[in-house]
Amino acid sequence: MTAVDISVLEASVEALIQQQVSAYEAQLREALAATLSKTTRSKPSKRPAKSTSAARRSPAAPRRTPEEIEALAERFYAAVEAEPGETMVTYSAKLGLSSPELERPVLHLRKAKRIRSVGERSRTRYFAMVPRTGRGDQAVTKSDGAGSSASPSM
Repeated sequence: MTAVDISVLEASVEALIQQQVSAYEAQLREALAATLSKTTRSKPSKRPAKSTSAARRSPAAPRRTPEEIEALAERFYAAVEAEPGETMVTYSAKLGLSSPELERPVLHLRKAKRIRSVGERSRTRYFAMVPRTGRGDQAVTKSDGAGSSASPSM
């Protein structure tokens, strides 16, 4: 076996490491220069921060008036009364609208306590709320009918 001088071995390892580090530095400089050149070219074309919300809104969908929202709310309420317990997808298909188009009218109906919802997310079902005066009238009508049928049998 030949004796290898440690200092010679350290020097050769150090030289290999320096070569590898130099190669990595050159690659890093090239990548950095390419990134910076791309960034400086696209920077003037960026939009200001205020226009991003307006850019998301499509030009084909103008802002709806309160009357339009109220009309959609009434259509939705009629659909819920006709078929209670259905999901938004069912009602939107029945009304010929998309679910996002019905979000605002449904919110108005919920705030007015004209409808209630049960469930979460896509499984939310909607029910029409009956006015308290209507419940009392119906209860009286039912009890009168039951009372009238019960009195002749006595």
